[in-house]
Parts: sequence; structure tokens; C-alpha cells
Amino acid sequence: YVGSFSSRREAEFAAQQHRVTQRGIKAGELPAAVDHKRTLGDALDLWLRAIKDQRSHDEYESRMRLYVRPTFDSTPLVKITKAKLIDLRTSLKEREEPIGNATINTLFASLSAAYSYFIEQGWCSENPLKFIRDLEVAERPFVWLQSAGEVQKLLHECNDNIRTLVAVLVGTGMRLDEALHLMWVDVDLQHRVIHVHRGRRGAPKSGRLRHVPIFDSVLTVLREMKLSKGENTLLWPGAKRDKFEEQLPRNKTSVFRPFKAAVLRAKLPKKFRLHDRHTFAGLFLASGGDIFKLSKILGHSSVAITQQVYAHLHPDAFAEDYSRVAFAMPEKTGAVLRIQR
Repeated sequence: YVGSFSSRREAEFAAQQHRVTQRGIKAGELPAAVDHKRTLGDALDLWLRAIKDQRSHDEYESRMRLYVRPTFDSTPLVKITKAKLIDLRTSLKEREEPIGNATINTLFASLSAAYSYFIEQGWCSENPLKFIRDLEVAERPFVWLQSAGEVQKLLHECNDNIRTLVAVLVGTGMRLDEALHLMWVDVDLQHRVIHVHRGRRGAPKSGRLRHVPIFDSVLTVLREMKLSKGENTLLWPGAKRDKFEEQLPRNKTSVFRPFKAAVLRAKLPKKFRLHDRHTFAGLFLASGGDIFKLSKILGHSSVAITQQVYAHLHPDAFAEDYSRVAFAMPEKTGAVLRIQR
């Protein structure tokens, strides 16, 4: 796409200039940033192809397809400006079914990641999202089971197919995808550690191996499972096998539905979600656990992320500050009574 012109003469001149530019780019005489032919849609296709093995590929592809491509798919990459992206953000907020601020922030963060790739490839010289501030998001308290009694109540209502899975998720802080791909070779009961390095796309969300300790409650569960595992290679295998007759992991849907039913039977908050790791983090900190160790267990890239989300749950977080901002209330004048014999 070169453009629209008011006369044939102008159009032919623009087409000729465009061909000269393309030859210069191909010969390496001009930077690719002046390439007005490459559209955002073309660039996104190549970016998504480059990250096809990453766990976040499907989420990125979905966000671009739903919110970005309808507006900018055929727009030349170098003509997408900060102002146009702000207009896109405004239009998303003013739809009949408006998009929430948190979703928009996530969308723009994904698009910014794409632009980092575009710049690396030399398709453009700068990221137009760099100076666009995130929208303010209202802080929402997360839902978690705040006592061992609530955990026991939930496990009691879970059916046999998911009880051990729920127990391990609550007791280790693993993600559901990580647990469903967990193999017995990854579980070292003797040294009480689980090596987490598998996921739906071959690697966990963080993309790094981490070691999760096996606490007493989970150790009992895993020992009983090990005794009855039979020939299973996965801890929670599904009913299907691949073309090599290898076990496939259980489908997430087969876990979510009975879990929601168990939550309702246990009369726990309906918003409590299986894939949230808040219960493990909350119980770990509330019992005096170290936030630096928690960060390692959860696989966060830095302890700052863990502190931002969970630090307020630590029972000693403000212990040394209780005596600060000290003052005394004035005493009320008491009534004087005469005591008579």
C-alpha cells in the first residue's frame, strides 16, 4: 500500500519513488524504518511466528486479533503513532462493552513487546508505546483460604479425581499447568523437592527451572500416590494418549468443573480460583514464612514482585512500627464522691 492520490500523475510518481525506496532497502542503502510497505499485520505475523514456542504465544495472538488488528492490520508500521494508539485506547474504553483498564494495560504491554522485536529487526526506529502511561487500576483484594480448617473443608468436598491435585496445588504454590505436566521423575521424595520445568509448551510460565520444597502435608499425599501410581509416568494422567502411546496430561476443564462444585458444597467464596496461588502464599507468610524464600518457591523473577502482592500478609511486617506516632488521649475528669461511715 503506497497511498491515495488526486491524480494519476501523482500516483505514478509515488509508485516510482516507492520502488526506488524498496530497492535501496533491499540493497542495504536505506534503513528499514523508511519502509512504508510493511504493515503492522505483516509485522505481527512474523513476531508471533518467532515466539510460537513460548507459553504466552496464544494469549498474545488472541489480544492482537481482538483489539489491535481490526484497526491497524493494514496500516503501515511506520505510520502508527503515539496519538493513534491513544485513540485506540479511548475507543476500547468507550465500546458498548468497555474493556477494563487492567486488560488495556496488558494489551499495550504485549504490543510493546512486539515493538521491541520490530526495532530489533530494523523495521522501525522507536516504540510509540514507550511514553504512554498505564491506566490506573483499582486495587482488588484477592480471595484465599485463610486457615487450615478452610483448606480441609474444601478437600473434604472434592471428589477423588481432583482431591490430591488440589492438595498439592494448595500446598506447593505450583501453577495448574505445571502440576498437570508433572512427572514422577521430577518428584524427589527422599530429598523432599519437586523440580518444576514442564508446561503446556514445554516449559513453565517463567521459562526457568525451579525447585519447590515438599512440606509435611504434601509429603504424606505424594507418598500415598507413589504407592498406587502403577505404570503412570504423570502424577495426574488424562484418559488420552499420543501417537507414540505416551500418556497425555489431564484436561483443565475436567478439573475446573468439579472444583467449582466442591467450592459451592464447602460454602467457600465463589470467587476462589484453583489456578490462583494466593492461598499457599497467604498461609506461608501468615505462619511466619520468609518472603525471600516465598519468591523462590513461586518462581517470581524478583522479590519485589512478591513483596508488591503479598508483603501485607506477613504477621511481623509492622511489628517494629506499632510504637511509632505515639500520643495519649486526655483523661476525663472523674467525679469526686464523699465516703461516709
